[in-house]
Amino acid sequence: MWKNLAPNLIRQRVIIEGTTQKIVEPEEIKKYLLAIAEVCKMEVLSEPIAYSAHDMGYGGWIHWKSSGSHFYSYPTNPPLFTVDCYTCKPFDPEVLVKFTKEYFNAIEIVWKEVEV
Repeated sequence: MWKNLAPNLIRQRVIIEGTTQKIVEPEEIKKYLLAIAEVCKMEVLSEPIAYSAHDMGYGGWIHWKSSGSHFYSYPTNPPLFTVDCYTCKPFDPEVLVKFTKEYFNAIEIVWKEVEV
């Protein structure tokens, strides 16, 4: 059972998934994570990290002053990506989703805001 242990703390979480023509690789992951920091008006504390998970695809993460975002891409058919933004500063998820769809020229995109 969930209980909000810090009701005065702002928390916002958005999950975006989409499909693309080709898998998103580490250098593009890093560029995207920096770009969404601007889109969401977040202060970057460290450069993004991206890595290979070998046959499982790729992943990446960026640290923001007000939390951060994870990114994963998978070698499915068509390739899938997942973005998970968790912040302590409000942002407009619809702006982020629109940017993400255009950035990757996504074939299909879905998203949800998770109540925290």
